[in-house]
Amino acid sequence: MRKVKSCDVCGTLNFKENNYCTHCGNKLILEHICPICGHSNSDFATHCVKCKSQINPISIDDFEILFSHFNQELLANAEISDEEYNQILSNIFAKADYIDIWGDTIKNKILNFASIFTQCNPKSRGYERGFIFLGNGIYYDDRLSDSVQIATIIHELGHFFLFTIIESLLCHMFKVKSSSTLQSFIWHFMTLPEFRIMNEYCAHTVEGRFVPFGYQNYGSFNVLVENSNFDEESLESMITLGNSFANEIIIYLEKYIDEDLRNEIKMQYRKDLTPPTNESIFKETDKSFPLFFKNTLLLKLLCDVLRECSLNEDFNELESIKEGIEL
Repeated sequence: MRKVKSCDVCGTLNFKENNYCTHCGNKLILEHICPICGHSNSDFATHCVKCKSQINPISIDDFEILFSHFNQELLANAEISDEEYNQILSNIFAKADYIDIWGDTIKNKILNFASIFTQCNPKSRGYERGFIFLGNGIYYDDRLSDSVQIATIIHELGHFFLFTIIESLLCHMFKVKSSSTLQSFIWHFMTLPEFRIMNEYCAHTVEGRFVPFGYQNYGSFNVLVENSNFDEESLESMITLGNSFANEIIIYLEKYIDEDLRNEIKMQYRKDLTPPTNESIFKETDKSFPLFFKNTLLLKLLCDVLRECSLNEDFNELESIKEGIEL
């Protein structure tokens, strides 16, 4: 049986001897070729027999390894250029370049678009319009009107992309593949009070770009702020950071949720006869951080939380998150 390997852009399976993907034309990564010295190694080699360098990215499957002094120092001294970061973003969204957005209704079109990136599942319990949990995908309440379901799916997709950006950035920094251990740390990071506010603001802003004017909704963000005791400067910083990420996500989503689809979304809102409140439009801001500063700030924040986790040495919460991801 001939061996195959999957394209890291579109996922198509190609024969191992292929240099380029037969579907999207992406140059396929040569396996078992040392990235340092170029020596060809056996199929089972993890380190180069010539220079001893790691050949293929490994994954971090243990919290003690993740929080090791080596990784702390690696993150503390990490930098990423604008070009490298933009390539990470391009890789995240590249899947959608090769799949048509289809559906018999605009809700189904948005649902099928989101399904390119992660599972989308209906829910029919609880007060939340929707939520996301890694490993299980996006959940949206199908009891809601189509227009609200559309907004909910886009909102949760905003959460998903923010998580994926941070995940891809850490994989790039550590030179590893993703793992449930790494994902558990990122989930923990994003659910800390200040970063949860940043996360929620980002998702609301992404949602707000693709719904008609006046239907913007920052409800869950407002609840988080009301229940927090952060000073104005800290809140402003988290809002600006969230908005910076939202701007990046929106730029890519506008390539796929184009003017025609946005007009269909507007028509669905008119059809559902729900009047706009216009209340949350004032929550929108045009403040954002320069790209290099934003990424430097993010890496510092991730490093600080990584160090705090290493000092705690109680991984029960992280293990619980990991177990949920792996189910």
